[in-house]
This record gives sequence, structure tokens and C-alpha cells, in this order.
Amino acid sequence: MKLCENEANHFFDLMWSLQCFVNTKLEIIPGIKTLEKYTDCGMEEKFKVREAVFADTTLIDEFVQQNPQKFSQKDLRLVSNWKNFVAGKFFIERLLKKHTIFVVEEEVYAVLGLHQGLDEMFHPSHLPTCVEAILLPFNGKIIYDGLLLPYNIMFGSGIKRDLKECYMAAKKDGNIITSLEPAISAGVAA
Repeated sequence: MKLCENEANHFFDLMWSLQCFVNTKLEIIPGIKTLEKYTDCGMEEKFKVREAVFADTTLIDEFVQQNPQKFSQKDLRLVSNWKNFVAGKFFIERLLKKHTIFVVEEEVYAVLGLHQGLDEMFHPSHLPTCVEAILLPFNGKIIYDGLLLPYNIMFGSGIKRDLKECYMAAKKDGNIITSLEPAISAGVAA
């Protein structure tokens, strides 16, 4: 229910490089100009930079065009695909062996964890739970960007039932979204 270690490390190499580039350009965290120093920044500081990245995706285009870290074309395509992100408040409806189910409105997403599985972060007895997240395409899968903001909210039986019905309908119809990449975006039963 998570990326393999090499994939997770690769994701963070790309993400921190992008965020460092944006931070240097916009000076969100003053005095941080190198990737090494940016990597050492706290999550609250990175959260501000992350917000800037996804508020203006032309910054992703600039990063890809300038390629300050001399990434391969394949890596640059991975980063460029992040413009297909989905952001908002999601309900984590269930934890499955292959992925975690995120629901927003009528959309159901199959999401993987990064270094840590989402099943290690959320106990099944506390589901559904609401989180603010940014979902990203990565190598044909859906991941979150490394930052989740959980809300401490209890849900009644009506909302739990509605979320379950939404998931079951998507599963039955093969409409679970398993990729955010334009050419791959297809559903599978889970």
C-alpha cells in the first residue's frame, strides 16, 4: 500500500528539487538557496512552498524548462505530469492491501503511501477520516505529495454509509481512478 523504497526516494528527490527551485525564485523561506538546506527545512516551511507550487503550475513548467538539477527527460515528464494534480479535502474511506481509498464528491481514488503506508498512519477504526491532500500522478500510480492535513472530525452513520455506497458503486462500475496521467487515466475494480 506504499511505493517501494527506491520509488519513494526518487519522488522526494524530484519534489524537494522542484520546491527548492520555487523557494529560490519566490523567496518564501528566506536564505534557503541550496537543495541540501531546503531538505533540512521543517514541514511547516515546506507546506508554504508546496502551496505556492500548486497555486501556479507555470512554476512547474519553468522548473522543467530550466532543469536546474539536470534530471533526465523521463524525470522531467514525471514532474510535468504533476500539473494533473487533484487537491482538496478527501475522505479516506478504507484501507486495502493494494491502496487506500480516497473519496471526494463522486470521485474515488486509489492512493499509495510514500515511505510509510497510509495503513500505518490511520487506524481502520478511525475511518472514515477527512484529510486535506494533493494527489499526484507518479509512474502510473496515484500518490499524495508527502503532506496530509488531517481533520479531527467524527462522522455519523449517514456519512459513513454514503461514502461506502460511493466506493461500492465505483468498484462495481470499474470507476476507481488509479492514475492521474492523461494517457492512462483508467479505472479498475478494487
